[in-house]
Amino acid sequence: MAKEISMLIVDDDESIRDGLATLLGVDYECFSTTTAEEAMRLLAARAFDLLVTDIHLPGASGLELCRLVRIACPETGVVVVTGMEDIRYRIEAQRLGALYCVEKPIDPDKFLPLVQSALKCQALARARIRHTKPLQLALSAGRARAI
Repeated sequence: MAKEISMLIVDDDESIRDGLATLLGVDYECFSTTTAEEAMRLLAARAFDLLVTDIHLPGASGLELCRLVRIACPETGVVVVTGMEDIRYRIEAQRLGALYCVEKPIDPDKFLPLVQSALKCQALARARIRHTKPLQLALSAGRARAI
């Protein structure tokens, strides 16, 4: 049976990337990559329900990836994982649209409920987007006729 929810995991640390894919792959369809650039290529090719990304990546950072996903893929939720203790990274990640920021090492008993919560938040956001777009189109069409 195909898994309905898909996730993209981005981390340059193979053990963390594979560990997350194993943990999440029980219930979700998981894809993984090592760079923000490759993640954006994958996001352009298909929709993902959730992106789980490290902050420090080779090339563009996970923070930059958060910013790009918020603009290009607002239907995709973002969870950031980091080994950095500096609170400024977490604040910036959430400012850029991350639903949660989790410190490494990841505790599966805490991480899985957090992922479920992120998916619920993103489902509500997708519903809002679906209901808002027709209204925005109708309003813009009305304005166009009045001009």
